[in-house]
Amino acid sequence: IAGCLRNVAAVADVLASLVIAGKRVAVIAAGERWANESARVSDAALRPALEDMLGAGAIIAATVAVARLDQALVSAEARAAAAVFRDVDSNLESTLMQCSSGQELLERGWLDDVVTAAALNADDCVPVLQGHAYVARLEAR
Repeated sequence: IAGCLRNVAAVADVLASLVIAGKRVAVIAAGERWANESARVSDAALRPALEDMLGAGAIIAATVAVARLDQALVSAEARAAAAVFRDVDSNLESTLMQCSSGQELLERGWLDDVVTAAALNADDCVPVLQGHAYVARLEAR
């Protein structure tokens, strides 16, 4: 399942149903690779990205709430990501503009990309990986 700030509630509904059914789920903040002109792309260093941690934290916080999970069942790392999201959830757009990736996008004139990424729960689609492609799994909330 691919989740981000734009589809938090829809993804959380799916994950909560899995958790309630007794399955374990992992939410992973993707990060990104920095381009290194002297290295092959596969050798580029991984850069943790704040926007990815915020998306993961938002999904975790929402999943915990929907599934009514006991915090003791949630890993310390997941609780920390959720706490980071809750700390900035009222000013997501400005936070994304201030982080490294946001600054890079603004320098390139891509303000609309940052604003679009910060639109919490703007989408109901839950992309699911099937084979080598994502397909839409529409979820009713």
